[in-house]
Amino acid sequence: MRKSANGHDGDGKLQRVLVIGYNTRHIICSAKRAGYYVESVSHYEDADLLKCGDVTRFIRDEFAGVITDGEYADVKRLVRGLDYDYAILAAGFETLGIPRAVGNPPALADFVNDKHKLRGALESLGYPVPRHFGLDDHIPFPVILKPSHGAGGFKNVLVKDSEHLERAIANYQENGVDQFVIEEYVQGTDASTSVLSTGEHATTIAVNEQLIGLKELGALRRFSFCGSLTPLRTSYAHELSQLSSSVAVDLGLVGTNGLDFILGRNGPVIIEINPRFQGTLDTIEASLDINLVDAHIRCCQGELMPPPLYRRFACRMISFAQHDVVVTQTCAHPNYMDVPRKGTHIERAKPIISALGCGKSRDLAFSNAMRYIRATKSIYSNEQFPLMQ
Repeated sequence: MRKSANGHDGDGKLQRVLVIGYNTRHIICSAKRAGYYVESVSHYEDADLLKCGDVTRFIRDEFAGVITDGEYADVKRLVRGLDYDYAILAAGFETLGIPRAVGNPPALADFVNDKHKLRGALESLGYPVPRHFGLDDHIPFPVILKPSHGAGGFKNVLVKDSEHLERAIANYQENGVDQFVIEEYVQGTDASTSVLSTGEHATTIAVNEQLIGLKELGALRRFSFCGSLTPLRTSYAHELSQLSSSVAVDLGLVGTNGLDFILGRNGPVIIEINPRFQGTLDTIEASLDINLVDAHIRCCQGELMPPPLYRRFACRMISFAQHDVVVTQTCAHPNYMDVPRKGTHIERAKPIISALGCGKSRDLAFSNAMRYIRATKSIYSNEQFPLMQ
């Protein structure tokens, strides 16, 4: 357990938020900006996460025998003695059943996380979705092979032919992925939306550009999530907003949820739904001047905010390691996020750091974010990849 440097005494005067997840920095910092006392059970030890949170626990420290964060029984045992008003379940923990969780019920989150079941439900409701294929079907290559559960695109594979499919499935199985989907490859612009929903009413608050597989950010995998840019200016913006709000109500989603789309030649196609806080939180808050954690909690209590207005363009970029990294310096500049601590070992193809850039246009926000990323790259060009002081 580590306490942050902000010296909060936890005297009980503030409402207490507990955040549990694999990636939690964005939620913790947003909750702190909203004025909550914030505790978390997390995986990463980023410097800005520790600075934002009042108390941060790491599951591997509390239970030395636990290798993964998926040991729900141990997490529940850890949480049982904590005092909190609201629990927010982030990526990897959406189906954890604990008291006072605000968001989607575990059963609904589990259903939405299953790509095959979700696609079937959306198709039955008449929404545009990609086709799925079985191994005995006539498969029109190329197609996408992806795990049935999971997000981020790191394990998605563009499969070119039947032999490639056999190799990719064998590789999945060797790495413990037994459930997968074979999905139609829809080409187009990567987009997402952020929706707030009470379960009965919903509003789409943002349409975002998804940065996917950008080689200039060091992404070594074709479908790696490399960040977002808010807003996405597209002729489909109104249709995306209408589709997203309608889906949220039809599925009974609660709180903040994200929908991923491909804007193909025939219009938007729904690729998947994230029944939790999304990685676009930083650009949404910076673009709209809102606090998403506060809006989420209010929404779960039945108070749905009116659609906000975009104030500026905001872009968050994620820089990836080209090979194994040992961090020798840290940085405290406010435009850097997910900042690794000194001594952190980062494996090849994993994220190193992210940066936020804003501007009056899409290109200006993009170039400002890239400028911050390049500033770190010019410094960690040596073997140990030190970050900017």
